[in-house]
Order: sequence, then structure tokens, then C-alpha cells
Amino acid sequence: MLTRPDDVNKIDYWAYRLDEAIKADNLQYAVYLCNKTSWNKIWAEHKRIIEKIIPKGANVLDAGCAYGRMSELFEEKYTGVDFAPSLIAKAKELYPSKTFFVASLDNLSFSDKEFDWAICASIRQMIQGKSSSEHWLRMEKELKRVADKILILEYTDYEYFEII
Repeated sequence: MLTRPDDVNKIDYWAYRLDEAIKADNLQYAVYLCNKTSWNKIWAEHKRIIEKIIPKGANVLDAGCAYGRMSELFEEKYTGVDFAPSLIAKAKELYPSKTFFVASLDNLSFSDKEFDWAICASIRQMIQGKSSSEHWLRMEKELKRVADKILILEYTDYEYFEII
């Protein structure tokens, strides 16, 4: 596994993570290394929070969507973006009826307030911890530009959420 602090900013790192997850027959490893029990708890809690907060029919941007797992929670008006082409390719394979784009979160090609909500799952802590707080602030500014509200979910504290 690649371990340099800046690896999360490299496309090759995420291609490697996806390849390793596929080899392990456990796709969640592409985004978070934990056992199935923990992953199921995280998924259930994130699903509960999203269903409670984001109204049906809202136009949602999944920022850092990875392989598109959150798309299952939205019937329509869902767009997933990630800067890793391998993850977007997997998302399109798994969820062909959903919309996915390769895009950097600090330079999105969407209009101002194009989305009602942007969801970030385990992005803020990772970027702040492995890249820099300034990098996260650039992403946050861009997400605030394209969405009315941002829902931040984390894996490390999966019962916690923040709306900004």
C-alpha cells in the first residue's frame, strides 16, 4: 500500500486502492479499510442521516463519490464526481443509470447553486489529514459555490454529520 502523506492527491493511488479492493473481493476497501461489520454500521448510519436530512427529489452532488455507492440512495437528480478516472469508470459500470463525471473538487464545472445539496463522505478529514487544511478550504469554497448546502459525513465518526 502506498503510504506517503500526499498519496490521496494522486490518481494512481486510487487506481491502486480500487485494484486491491477488487482483488480482495471487497469493494469498500477502495475507500475505507475496515471489517464488514463496521462498514455495515457506517453505511446504515449514513443512509439514516441522508434519508432524514435530504428531501426526496433534491438535486444532489456526491462530491468524491468514489465508486458511486451513495447513488443507491437517490432515484433521480444525482450527480457523482471524483477526480480518479478508475473510480468513475467503476461507478458507471455499477450504476449505469446514474450520472458520473471525472472532476476535481476544487475546480467544478457546474453553475453557481446548481445543486440543492452536496454530500461529502470521508473527504474533509482525509484531505485535512493527508493533504492540508488549505486544500480542504478550497474544496469547501467550491462546493458552497455549486450547492445550497453541504452534508459532511465521515467514516471515522460515522454517527456525526455536519451541514454547512
